[in-house]
Parts: sequence; C-alpha cells; structure tokens
Amino acid sequence: MSRYSRVAAVFFAVLLGATSSAAASGLPSPPPPRGAPPPPPPDSYPPPPPGYPPPPPGYPPPVVVEPAPPPLPPVMRAIYAPFYAAGLVLRYGFYYGVVAPLEVFGRALTYGVEGGVDRGDQDSR
Repeated sequence: MSRYSRVAAVFFAVLLGATSSAAASGLPSPPPPRGAPPPPPPDSYPPPPPGYPPPPPGYPPPVVVEPAPPPLPPVMRAIYAPFYAAGLVLRYGFYYGVVAPLEVFGRALTYGVEGGVDRGDQDSR
C-alpha cells in the first residue's frame, strides 16, 4: 500500500466517523405519546422589531380612471375601414396563404399518407 493510498484511507475513515457521529447526535426528539394533548400556544408573541411603522388603518381610496373615449363618428369609420380590411388581409392572408400550407405539408412529410392513423385491414369489408 503506497503512502498516498494510506493517507486517503485514513482521511476517508476520519471523515466517515465525523459525519456519522454528527448525524447520530442530531436525531430529532421522539414524538409525544398518542393520547397527549398538543402543547398550548405561547401566551404572547414578541413585539415587532423597532423601526417599522404600524400598518395603514385601511385600504387607500380607489384610483379614478378616465372614461373610455367616445366611438369614432361614422365618416371616420368609413375612411378607416379600407385600411382595417387591408390589415386583416395582410395578417390572415399571410397565415392562411403561406404558413398554414407549410404546416400541412410538414405534417404530411412527418406522418405519411396514412396521417398516423392505423385503419386496420381494408380488404375484409
């Protein structure tokens, strides 16, 4: 046995002994007997540390929120409508025209012609 392995063995033996004795001394106290009543609560709680103000007596008053602006007049709605429609066409047209077909194509490549569904034997019908 070399000097290094002897030192390592002694080190681990001391470490094991120290940890096992520390664990043995730190056992929790046994539980009280089954029929014993629970211990009474403390008579008083310690006061809060100094320097903290007392809590506020109630809730603050509610914040007043400005009412919503009135709706646009009909002429402004008519002027705004084509731009709104163009925005919808750009947003959903791009999704349904470009993104959705790519997703469907990707699923077709992933699951194949059967779509991941086992239909059983078709010839027995």
